[in-house]
Amino acid sequence: MRRLTALLACCIAVALCPAQSWEKLLAPGLTYRMEVEAAPPRVIHALRFSLGTPVVRAEAELAQQRVYAEDPAQGRETVSLLARRTGALAGVNADFFPFTGDVLGLMVRNGELISEPEPRRAVFGWGPTEAVFGYGRWTGSVRLPDGSTAPLAGLNRECAGGELVLNFPAAGLARGPQGSVAIVLGASLEPAPTGVLSATVRQVRTDAPRLPIEPGSAVLVASGAAASQLASIRPGDALTFEWRTEGFDWSRVRQAVGGGPWLVRNRQPAVNAQAEGFAPGFSANRHPRTAVGRTPEGDVWLVAIDGRQTMSVGATLEETARVLIRLGCVEGINLDGGGSTVLSLFGLAMNRPSDGQERAVSNAVLFYGPRPQPEDGELRIPLEAIPPVGGEIRLRLLREDGSQIPHAEVLWTAAGAAWIDQGGTLRALRPGPVTVRAFARGRWTERTFEVPAPNPTARSSVRSRVVR
Repeated sequence: MRRLTALLACCIAVALCPAQSWEKLLAPGLTYRMEVEAAPPRVIHALRFSLGTPVVRAEAELAQQRVYAEDPAQGRETVSLLARRTGALAGVNADFFPFTGDVLGLMVRNGELISEPEPRRAVFGWGPTEAVFGYGRWTGSVRLPDGSTAPLAGLNRECAGGELVLNFPAAGLARGPQGSVAIVLGASLEPAPTGVLSATVRQVRTDAPRLPIEPGSAVLVASGAAASQLASIRPGDALTFEWRTEGFDWSRVRQAVGGGPWLVRNRQPAVNAQAEGFAPGFSANRHPRTAVGRTPEGDVWLVAIDGRQTMSVGATLEETARVLIRLGCVEGINLDGGGSTVLSLFGLAMNRPSDGQERAVSNAVLFYGPRPQPEDGELRIPLEAIPPVGGEIRLRLLREDGSQIPHAEVLWTAAGAAWIDQGGTLRALRPGPVTVRAFARGRWTERTFEVPAPNPTARSSVRSRVVR
């Protein structure tokens, strides 16, 4: 059967007191779940992914597919834009980052080492058939032409004072402070988590604190005392680099993203925020959260909990751990949360980011698989009445002939002054505009209207648009 029945069957709306939940199949091996809890008010979005499915694959990906870029976002990007640009079915934000966009923890993308680990912070790694959690440790060195060696401080990140940092094209830009030295090398490989690189010096630059990295090259940046060790290096010299990332079996793990702290061990809460360097308030206060866990069968749950809103207050880390446990996880860790928390399907956020819009982030976990083909015929969302603040209405999605598309085949999301569940019930939060979007038959359809102020003379307007 065509349409989304094949992809979005299996809608379950059951009372799980105090929660209500819906599950919708996106593709074989990938299921979207929404939960609405009453006390405290909390909305949870989640993806369940079955490793080993031949239909869907999960990959770690950089925003803009590079660490740094010369643009206002400095290489960052929203998860939905990243998913649309890469053709992903779904995406969830991953690691912590500063405003510069550098991934703070370990990241491995299809076997390519993008960022070295922060040794105190937990890591989620996965391969074709299994998911694992642990900690990473990284060491590196460079052998100079005179036979001496110097330690490498890191990979694909900004060089701080007195450091040596090796950058590959995935870094986008080789960055260092004023007065740093940039040594351009010939290098055609994508670095594995553990590797060796012998490279010839092409250029020595002292005038490029932000140097673009061309394909087929690498750039070693040195500053302070470390730069003085490289004073005698000239074009044509040979340098040999060695690095090692421990903590995982890289023959079985092809992807990894960092986060922290640990949340679940042996099906029990095991929050170790202090040990991983997080402040007490980060753990004990309720915030939007993103987390990942593993079931005994090896399935992976990625969870996005809305927060800082009246309809969803967020979760402490302990509460986040219990959400993972309720979903059947035996292990799990926290990922970046707050305004970064987002779960995107078919290029649009399903949750309500606490900033009021998606935040540009540094990396994400993306899911790729078959997409439903758009079908002919207009779709529309009829609106018999506009709910007042605190009111609700159940929406429908209609075909061109007026017949209703079952909710099992529809993904609902709303932005603005109201929110919607996966049963199609829209609840008005405050006066103002709201845009409701429904995904079915391979495309998004939307309708925008105004929730009236609590004034009997207030008027409201409705407009609708079909997105192709």
